[in-house]
Amino acid sequence: MLQTYIDAWLASARDTLALLEDLDDAQWSTPTDLPGWTVADVASHLAHLEAVTAGHVVDEAPTTASPGGLASAYTEAGVEARRGLSREQVLTELRAGIDARARSLGDAPPTDASARADHTPAGVGWTWDTMLRNRTVDIWCHEQDVRRAVGRPGNLDSPAAVVTTHTFSFAMPYVLGKKVGATAGTSVLWDLTGPLAMQVGATVGDDGRARPGVPGSPSATLTLSSDAFAVLAAGRRGPGAVDVGIAGDTDLAHRVLEQMAVTF
Repeated sequence: MLQTYIDAWLASARDTLALLEDLDDAQWSTPTDLPGWTVADVASHLAHLEAVTAGHVVDEAPTTASPGGLASAYTEAGVEARRGLSREQVLTELRAGIDARARSLGDAPPTDASARADHTPAGVGWTWDTMLRNRTVDIWCHEQDVRRAVGRPGNLDSPAAVVTTHTFSFAMPYVLGKKVGATAGTSVLWDLTGPLAMQVGATVGDDGRARPGVPGSPSATLTLSSDAFAVLAAGRRGPGAVDVGIAGDTDLAHRVLEQMAVTF
């Protein structure tokens, strides 16, 4: 599985870099779905994290949280530190980080998924499984941020899209059981119509915990594209901004849609 993550990350990273290199100045300044962030800010964020994970930059977690918490403060600090850089400086740093990580992971790929990863953001104690999966999800979500902002869709069924969609699907029991607080016996089916067609389900048990599994007779069914599923799970847009078909318990469906964001 680790090699799957490495391959998916690298393909998305290279495609994202090529996309950014092809943009004009107006597109570089285009707002994205991320509040307050332009395409340039997304590029700066990626340059920061790829530099850190390549070992080019060593930084620490902030001690003062932003309104979004310590993780948000760390993310914002990396972007803010690059606001004075030129477009080419940001792209040069991003390119160097990607190339260095590609060489490192290619020359000596990790084999123990449970071992602690090298050069993690803010030095967090991620395993290689968590590190490589999270970097794949992050790079693909930001690739899509840029694509939506400049009107150049693509890679909605790429290997990184597959990793990201499955990763978000694993969080849907948490959404139903914890965030929505649905009662025992409640079940939801997310019917993804494509480009990555799949079904995601969760059912709340007598103990109040929701567990994965496609229900035979769901309390509510949400029918949407895999792209819309990722947009909602990544917290990029609200339910009113994507097309979703609802069947069954409409109140439950709307509560689930409002709580689907599991990242930022």
